[in-house]
Amino acid sequence: MTNTSRHLGLGHGSAFGERGIAKRLGTLGRATPLTGRRLLDVGCGDGTYTMRLAGAFEQIEAIDIQRDRLELFRERLAGDPAAADKITIRELSVTELDYADRSFDLVTAIEVVEHVDDLDAALRQVHRVLTPGGRLALTTPNRWFPFETHGFLVRGKRYRPSRGPFLPWLVPLHRRLADARSFTARGLTGQLRRAGLEPVALDYIMPPFDRSGLGRRIRPVADAIERSPLKFFGMALVVVARKPD
Repeated sequence: MTNTSRHLGLGHGSAFGERGIAKRLGTLGRATPLTGRRLLDVGCGDGTYTMRLAGAFEQIEAIDIQRDRLELFRERLAGDPAAADKITIRELSVTELDYADRSFDLVTAIEVVEHVDDLDAALRQVHRVLTPGGRLALTTPNRWFPFETHGFLVRGKRYRPSRGPFLPWLVPLHRRLADARSFTARGLTGQLRRAGLEPVALDYIMPPFDRSGLGRRIRPVADAIERSPLKFFGMALVVVARKPD
């Protein structure tokens, strides 16, 4: 995916370990019920989150533009007939939804919107397909977290996220080098409002430290920060927005 300013890379949400998955779903679940009749899971990838949500919905549409990730999802779904009966997997962009107006009670986008080129168009589509009172639940990188959480490019060479301390704070440089966006709460909620969606919940989560030995040792500190006013510096924003009745 490209835009006029830079290349936006594709996400791999299932790269998070189990604790990261649980933290995202847990924080979203405290902000809004992750239940309903019909769910649209945007950027479903290999189904890591979709499968965990399947039991709470009658019908789920799971969409992504990465064919290889969708094939992994289909393989996973083949081993779960109960989930397969209610989940439809499609290769489809969120900016080109072909569902009828007012089709879904809930739309989820977990670590997705930072990769969408035309986010305004995507949010307009989400607004259109939500039922009145329906909700969009998302997580995405927080600009105030001091470390880049995706890769970045310098003269065509990709660098690991750990090589980018404080890069998100240098906004013009980040926009030029990073292959994913980061957001402030103010900026993202403003963008949601312009699309007709009213933010109703906002939170932050700290890194889960699934795969770092050092990280596991400092988890208690990170978890304490997550419960304090300093959570403003959390790794990810968690936002729920509602389509007015």
